[in-house]
Amino acid sequence: MSAPEGYYDQPRLEVVAMVPQNVKHVIDVGCASGALGAALKAARPGIEVRGIEPVLAQADRARRVLDDVHVGGADDPLPSHWPPADCVIFADVLEHMVDPWKTVRTFRSVLASGGSVVSSVPNVAHRSVLGGLVRQRWDYHEEGILDRTHLRFFTRETALEMFEQGGFSVRRVARVTEGLGQKPLGRFIRRAIDRENGRDRIYARPLGLIIDALTVQFLIVAD
Repeated sequence: MSAPEGYYDQPRLEVVAMVPQNVKHVIDVGCASGALGAALKAARPGIEVRGIEPVLAQADRARRVLDDVHVGGADDPLPSHWPPADCVIFADVLEHMVDPWKTVRTFRSVLASGGSVVSSVPNVAHRSVLGGLVRQRWDYHEEGILDRTHLRFFTRETALEMFEQGGFSVRRVARVTEGLGQKPLGRFIRRAIDRENGRDRIYARPLGLIIDALTVQFLIVAD
């Protein structure tokens, strides 16, 4: 089954914006065609981005725009000639893995001192999924939260716990949202999200449940 058009070509500028300013050597796990890494290199001249990609055709494309690409999986040993990474990006990849918890632990051990991870994780508590459950449906799609290639599913809490259990401290949390609009409630929720940061559970019910239901993905920075 072929991937939808553009599936491998997402620059993910919202993820690029989460990458700490001081990093020099980045590994993009599941780099696809290299669109995200290319956007990062364009925004940060001098930064080096190396990718890991299991799909050979996409790895060949990524080599044209990244500093190097390893064809294989996230749990393969890193090429010995790569410098220690001070940032690892997991952009929509952990949910595709059999054991993402192990992968997070592995990269904790290979990161340079003071290094960080940046991740985007789909939110299974989004209203589209909750609405399906109310109708007793769990329907997979070609892409999105219920992408048929997803093996693992996370809420905000379980996504953060994955990094904490892997030896990281969560420093920043942001969200990709939809459906807020320009009405007063939407503006209020946007302001509340703008104040959210780190690991703190700052929203009591029902506001927290509403915000989570409007969140498509969580963007997480941990070190």
